[in-house]
Amino acid sequence: MPPYLLLLAAQIIGAIIFFSNVLPSFRQLRLNPGEQLADNPHVDLMTCIAVLLMQVAYWYRLLRVAIPFQGAHVILSHVFLFLSRPSFIFGAALFAVVFFRHLPELEQSADISLMIRRGILLPGSLFALFCFSLELERLGRALGDSPEN
Repeated sequence: MPPYLLLLAAQIIGAIIFFSNVLPSFRQLRLNPGEQLADNPHVDLMTCIAVLLMQVAYWYRLLRVAIPFQGAHVILSHVFLFLSRPSFIFGAALFAVVFFRHLPELEQSADISLMIRRGILLPGSLFALFCFSLELERLGRALGDSPEN
């Protein structure tokens, strides 16, 4: 398997792990603003691993491995360009729920150390999602380039 596909697969696996770990927490934040999520070290660890996997694969690919696919694959191009949007829209929704709905309602008895740990993890996660969406967009654009363009 070409290195590009392995690195893309690593980013996709990282995103799947991230989404599967964060979606239940996202639902709880949306339904219960101000209620601090329970400390779940397993979920936090898996989220960190997913973010690190996505970032290592992204930066290695960006700096060392060219996108091997070029050409007029219009439908595939549109599929990857489309997939790049929802991956970051979720990140923007997560940001909005946390900062505009959850934090203003946060209880005074909240665990500060847990807030700090998750406060560091959130921007890292959002940045990983942003990079992943850029990768999908780059692939979509590469697949859409035709010799005439």
